[in-house]
Amino acid sequence: MSSHQSSTQNYPTTLSGALRFIDKAAVARGMAAVKRYEAISLGMPIVHGGGPIAPLRSPTQHYMRRHGGDYATGAKKEVDGFGFSDDVIMLSTHGTTHVDALCHVFCCGHMFGGIPASEVSSSGSRHLGAETIPAIATRAIVVDAVPEGTQWLAPGHGIPAARLQALIDAAGLTVEPGDALIVRTGSLLAYRHGEAHDRSWPGLGADCVEWVKEKKISLIGADNIGVEVIPSQVPGVATPLHSGLMFAEGVLFIELMDLEAVAGKTFEAMLTVNPLRIVGGTASPLAPMLLL
Repeated sequence: MSSHQSSTQNYPTTLSGALRFIDKAAVARGMAAVKRYEAISLGMPIVHGGGPIAPLRSPTQHYMRRHGGDYATGAKKEVDGFGFSDDVIMLSTHGTTHVDALCHVFCCGHMFGGIPASEVSSSGSRHLGAETIPAIATRAIVVDAVPEGTQWLAPGHGIPAARLQALIDAAGLTVEPGDALIVRTGSLLAYRHGEAHDRSWPGLGADCVEWVKEKKISLIGADNIGVEVIPSQVPGVATPLHSGLMFAEGVLFIELMDLEAVAGKTFEAMLTVNPLRIVGGTASPLAPMLLL
C-alpha cells in the first residue's frame, strides 16, 4: 500500500455536519408551515454569459449542438417525422445558485473533519464532494434583512445576529434545531441594477457564528455571493463564517439564491434542496424550492 493510500483510508467519505440536526421533528415543522400549497423556485436563471460572476469564476457558456436551423437548411433531417434540439452548458459550480460542498473550504491546510486539503486534487475531492450532500427537506425561516424603504444593503454591510433575532421575534417565530436560515440582503437586485461589486457585498456579520451554533441551524442561504459580509469584519480572518461554520461545524451554505419573489417578508416555509451528485465536486448548482 502506498503512503498516499494509507494516509487517506481512514477518512470517512461523508460527514453529516450540521445536517445531523435535521430530524423528523424538523421536517414535520416544515410540513406544518405549508399553508397556501404554493411552490417558489429560488434558483437564478442560467443565461449564457450571465452572472453575477464571483471572483475567479468563468461566465456561463450555453451553446446548441442541434437546433431548428439545422433542419431548415437541410444539415439535419428528421427521421420518420422525428427531429430534436440539443444543447450543452459549461457552468462554474459556484457561478449560479448553488450549495457548497464541505470540501470547498480549507483552514490551515484542512477541510471539515480534519481532512487534509491535499485530498482535493485536479480530478476533484476524494472526500466530502457534492455527491455526499443528501436531498434536504426542513423548515426554513426566511428573513428579509433589508430595511423598509431600502432596495438593498450597501456593500460591506454586516448583518448582526441581534438584527436577525429581532426580525424573527417580530414575526412571532422561534428558531429550532435543524431549521434552515435564508437571508435576503438585496444583493441580487443590486446586481441587476448595476450596483453590485464582486469583491464587496453585504451579508451576515461575524457575530452570527456563535448565534448559528447556539440555534443549531443546519444550513444558511442568501442572495449574495458568499452568505457572509465581505470584506471581513474580523482582522486577520478572511471569512469568519466560512471558517467558523462551514469548516468548523459543517454548516452548508447556499449562495446566490433568488429571493426577490419573497422580498419584504420574514416567514416560515418548507425548504427542499436536491443537489446534483457531482462526484468530487466542490459545489452543486441547484434550484432550491420553498413550499408556502
